[in-house]
Amino acid sequence: MKILGISGGMHSCGLAYLKDGKPIFAFEEERFNRIRTYKDFYDMFFRYPYESGQNVKYHKDFDWNELDYITSHYSAKVTEDIWEGIGLGPFPKEKFIKTNHHRAHCSLAYYCSGFEEDTLVVSMDAMGEKYSARYFIGSNGDLVNIGNVDTKHKSLGHYYAMLTEFLGFKRLKDEGKVVGTASHGGFSEDFYNVFNECIKIEDIKTDRDYGNIVQGGIYEDFYNLWFKKFGSKFTSHFKESIAYNGQLVFEEKVLEIFNNLHKKYPKIRKLALAGGIFANVKLNKKINELEWVDEVFIAPPMGDEGIPLGSALSVHKLKNPDFKPFRLNDIFLGTSYKDIIHNKDKFNCRPYSPTQLSYDLKEGKIVGWFQDRYEHGPRALCNRSIIADPSIPGTYKKINDRLQRNDRMPFAPVVIDKYANDIFDIKKSKYTAEFMTMLYDTKKEWHDKIPAVVHPVDKTARIQIVTDKSNPKFYELINQFHSITEIPVLLNTSFNVHGEPIVCHPNEAFVHLYNEIVDILVINNKVYTKK
Repeated sequence: MKILGISGGMHSCGLAYLKDGKPIFAFEEERFNRIRTYKDFYDMFFRYPYESGQNVKYHKDFDWNELDYITSHYSAKVTEDIWEGIGLGPFPKEKFIKTNHHRAHCSLAYYCSGFEEDTLVVSMDAMGEKYSARYFIGSNGDLVNIGNVDTKHKSLGHYYAMLTEFLGFKRLKDEGKVVGTASHGGFSEDFYNVFNECIKIEDIKTDRDYGNIVQGGIYEDFYNLWFKKFGSKFTSHFKESIAYNGQLVFEEKVLEIFNNLHKKYPKIRKLALAGGIFANVKLNKKINELEWVDEVFIAPPMGDEGIPLGSALSVHKLKNPDFKPFRLNDIFLGTSYKDIIHNKDKFNCRPYSPTQLSYDLKEGKIVGWFQDRYEHGPRALCNRSIIADPSIPGTYKKINDRLQRNDRMPFAPVVIDKYANDIFDIKKSKYTAEFMTMLYDTKKEWHDKIPAVVHPVDKTARIQIVTDKSNPKFYELINQFHSITEIPVLLNTSFNVHGEPIVCHPNEAFVHLYNEIVDILVINNKVYTKK
């Protein structure tokens, strides 16, 4: 069975292809056209996945004419417009099945969780169709809707967008900066009260609307409360404290919803989550730490970029009732390339050796690592990554300066699976950590050993666990680095200058090498340096 998920719009545009229940590819348009998705949102521009459609040529077994089903969270009419926008000719309406926005999110989270037990499956974002959140129970492969938050109520996604923009950042782009800024702030009763008054949870005990959010407008309510309390008082001096208290209230409201759900379904102790809200790793940590939770899985492409794949999984389940959750070996669903190089006279080239590269890293070299297919979703998981030795003083500032990033955005540690528990406090939810969607505490004895990847204030880290199955080539490298340095951790950050999409094609990687963003570039089995 061959199913194509398709999406256009003002952000998160792309395609995903599922064959017999197995993800074959998932493309995001911004990787190809090099335009970050938030720009279309602010320009009110509806994007078509045209470049994504052209890149299906890298998959020889894919044929537009052999699809069994086509699915989208859009209507047939809008999907037909997107189809024609790719340049595909007449739209085969008889193959189309519409999937609900939040069901697509939840299908991706649940069916990729591998959970055999009953699972609370939750989608939360700004809005999708007429809901900002939907709750399901996943049981024996089936998803049963148990509650919703209608758009007539306040949206927690809109709340965080308001917080992001109030702090002077851009929504759909800078939410991570809010999380980073919040970590440097402290509690303020006045700020807390304004945020807390702005959005409240009502414990509505009905079958379809359990734990809804009170009515009203987020932006207008917040600004009315703020200016009533503080007038026009706002300076950069308060920015960290505002971020801290805004994040704190956000966490408390989401946890209140989960605890309300737990009261109604006390025997369910596993969670599968998707939607843009769950890109917030600090929130995810708090959910994971709930006493009644045994394990959390967060869809790696948790935002709307994951909807095409989630839609395809939903349709596959519809047509294959026995379909059950499975575990991902990896999320490398993008395109792959041979190491194409132009201007060969500008670069030196040598064969790849994990031993030699480990010594390069130990000497403080910043390495661009470009391998095979790119990762689907917002996290670089060591196929399109910049890597470095996390133990060298000054590495954090050095990479930040090169990538033109601010110093409130921590880098991530990638750690060998068998050493993960020795370095980080991982009591549960180890599987989701393979996709860098969870924050964990760093054990005290490692704070000063890997300073470049440990948050300087709260000593947390957004870890990625690498296994020999998920990424065997990188697993070999980090093991070799460990044998030389006794540190089974490398610094990992996305392979892009701040504000640009993560690199997709080798040409973009070579630009980073030529501009000395990285000292060394590894593409497949070759190592390049600038002459």
